[in-house]
Amino acid sequence: FTQRISSQIEQGFEEVNLSCYGMEDEHAEECASLLEGDHCRIKAVTMFDNSLHSRAATRLARALVSNSTLQALSLAENSISASGFISMATVLVQSNVSLQWLDFTDNPIFGSSAVDSTVDSTEVLGHLGLLVSRSCGLQFLGLANTGLGEEECSVLSEAFSANTGSITMIGLSRNAIGDRGATILSRGIERNTILHSLTLTENGIGEEGTAAIARCVKSREQSGSLLRCVWMAGNKTDSSLFYECMIDAGLTFTNILPAMKMYC
Repeated sequence: FTQRISSQIEQGFEEVNLSCYGMEDEHAEECASLLEGDHCRIKAVTMFDNSLHSRAATRLARALVSNSTLQALSLAENSISASGFISMATVLVQSNVSLQWLDFTDNPIFGSSAVDSTVDSTEVLGHLGLLVSRSCGLQFLGLANTGLGEEECSVLSEAFSANTGSITMIGLSRNAIGDRGATILSRGIERNTILHSLTLTENGIGEEGTAAIARCVKSREQSGSLLRCVWMAGNKTDSSLFYECMIDAGLTFTNILPAMKMYC
């Protein structure tokens, strides 16, 4: 792995794909050391579907502090828990880093999915709120299938209502958000003018939650900060009911489209 990245750095590559390579924490740590400093020109690193844990995420987070070029990092489909998420969130909030795109999809970070008994749930929730409300430069955050539920939605709602931070796209698919979580989340997003794309597929959201999201979209439109993409496939409501809720909220079909399937 080290030779692969070293070679690509020397050749001036801007993207490195290390997905499905059977990488373990020590390999990621070696890669992190190569990402440090001004010599690195790589803009995107993909490490999904490996055997990485929080140790790897923590080391990669430290590397971001001295890296001025990396814009995208995918750590999807690994075994990164709450402590690794906290390490990454801390760096993104406290340091001026170049990262714009961060994907934690399919990692056991929150709620019942969490496997990290060393971290108190309030600590990880606090860092989630800070990452969304105070990160500078981060535009996409992928949290699909990370164990999000109502409690995490409350934190996200409060963070988005602050209308600070820089996140414009968030992926929350395949969690346990449900009607209540969607309703809570919609209240914060309604007061936000920065977020423009939201993915909520496969979250057990029914008519109540769908209607709440529809009202949020309408309110954002009226305020002049349109939510351009809301993707809700695979929930308890079919597409016709979703459009019906949108129309009931006063939106036309042209306001609803385009429905774009995002990264999660």
